[in-house]
Amino acid sequence: MSQEKRKHLRLPVESTIFIELVSPRAGSSESGEVAMCKTLEVSRDGLRVGLEREVTVGAILQIGVQLPESGDTLYLAGEVSWCRANEEPQQSWSAGFKLLNAANSDIDRWIALLAEMER
Repeated sequence: MSQEKRKHLRLPVESTIFIELVSPRAGSSESGEVAMCKTLEVSRDGLRVGLEREVTVGAILQIGVQLPESGDTLYLAGEVSWCRANEEPQQSWSAGFKLLNAANSDIDRWIALLAEMER
């Protein structure tokens, strides 16, 4: 999508993120499956990330983002909009996430932080 059609500016920010690929079952002592990835671009309502494996389009996943400007981890929920294989050897896959206005997430802090970064 061209920048003119986007609602929000995309910023080329690289930071560490954690994506919960598989959640543990309720009441289980087992841990889920979490992937450590890198952001390639960020915006108020989305992320483009580089990751080691394919993720399912339409999946809603929990995301922890560590932006240098925030000093701590922000917890977000995002829906996988697209996922495709890369030709770059250091990141096998790229995926786009649409951030959701989920209860108990840090979406309001995320939006405020990105608004500051856009200035």
